[in-house]
Amino acid sequence: MKKIFFSVLIVLIVSEARSQTNLTGMYGYSMPLENTVSEKEKSAVPGGRLIFIKIEGNQYRFWLDVLTGPPGYNRGETDGIITFVNDTASFDNTYEDAENPCILKFQRKGKTISINSQSTSFNCGFGNGVSADGEFTWLEKQETLNNEWLKKQYLNAPVLEIKSGKAQLYHDQDGFQSFYPKKYLSKNDSFMNIAETETTVYTEFIDAVGNLTWGWIRKSDIKSASE
Repeated sequence: MKKIFFSVLIVLIVSEARSQTNLTGMYGYSMPLENTVSEKEKSAVPGGRLIFIKIEGNQYRFWLDVLTGPPGYNRGETDGIITFVNDTASFDNTYEDAENPCILKFQRKGKTISINSQSTSFNCGFGNGVSADGEFTWLEKQETLNNEWLKKQYLNAPVLEIKSGKAQLYHDQDGFQSFYPKKYLSKNDSFMNIAETETTVYTEFIDAVGNLTWGWIRKSDIKSASE
């Protein structure tokens, strides 16, 4: 019994340690430029950049940006939310006019995130010849991924405020499906209007400990920052 209990305890400790690993940060790779490229071309370094910001548990908001080299310098960009299970995660990045699916498969190994799409640039909605596939390694130079950084990703997003005592954040754009536990913003809290429907507004923000919160807010609970 003692041996069995000890083995179970080890499994629980390993599983808990794995689930608590915070992947928030910037990962990437670069491709060497040819000696024949111009000075202007040298400013656009081909390669890839992947950013993770933790939401909760093993769920992350990600941004992916890939740039090919000369002569085309084509780009591929996407972003979304993924959940890691046993160091792997998947994201459906299929383009609306795609002939075949584009499923991005993420694999974590130490400080490296590998992406495998097994699809073409067209199916993924990327520029000609651009592939998300690659190994993105933890970058030595890291930006501070806080709410100020997030605002720079949405420079044109209007700023709104909560007008009621508190406003609930919803999982769906219709404003009916609650998070568990429920999430709220308080009166006079300001937030970005990243996207909207006739009845709701989508927003994201990063809290003081670096976790990202997202959700839809009913328009009946908000006002413009100038009101």
